[in-house]
Amino acid sequence: MRTAFLQSLTTLMEQDKNIVTITADMGFSVFEEMQQKFPTRFINTGVTEQSSASIAAGLALSGMKVFFYAQAPFITMRCFEQVRLDIAYNNLDVTIVGASSGFYSNQLGVSHFALEDIALMRLLPNMSVFAPGDSVEMQGVMKYVYKRKSPSYIRVTKAGSPVVYAKPVSSVSTAIELFSGDEATVFVTGSLLPVAKKVAENLQKKNITISLFSVPQIKPLDEKTILREAKKMKKIITIEDHYITGGLGSAVSEVIAASNAQ
Repeated sequence: MRTAFLQSLTTLMEQDKNIVTITADMGFSVFEEMQQKFPTRFINTGVTEQSSASIAAGLALSGMKVFFYAQAPFITMRCFEQVRLDIAYNNLDVTIVGASSGFYSNQLGVSHFALEDIALMRLLPNMSVFAPGDSVEMQGVMKYVYKRKSPSYIRVTKAGSPVVYAKPVSSVSTAIELFSGDEATVFVTGSLLPVAKKVAENLQKKNITISLFSVPQIKPLDEKTILREAKKMKKIITIEDHYITGGLGSAVSEVIAASNAQ
């Protein structure tokens, strides 16, 4: 998935000389080619996420389109105040990309867990939140955020995920239906999409059918699809690599509670 992000960003930088990429000491084995291609539009700020966020804001205020890349726990938590005040409240054209999200960096301990990032980014005004489930969704998300002029957060897993889709997705702003069934509706976001797809396939072999939707955009949420499924299904299940509080599960619950759908 990270490779799809890098390829998409490199293509966009080739097409648009107004794009600048900032990374907080994440260049080794990742950005060498980009740095060689765009030496004046690639900035490695070192381990200074707070400063990086403010630099991104300054570049955006100067008319640049900024992609800011670092590990998910540090790009959302360590510099939350700067993202909140400098980027979100000013509604700036900065895309924040959090790598190694969820439990991916488990071997490095709790400091590198990113299990609160969706919740934090959902809190911020003007901020859209994305969690692509495979490389195809990632490509769709990159095209979508490129057209935006407001802040975005993209949650990325470092490792390559199995590719779920055989062709590009038509939209990443709405829930994508992969299976249709009558036992339950499952909404999944992010890196657990291939796992959810496998579960749906295994259940089918046992004559148990579920509706499975991928949710690459968590904020704003596709409320129409959620409410439709909530009205016709007795069971709604969410799957995500995030704390139960504040993530996709909370977002779906909030939509249903607010509408009195059940």
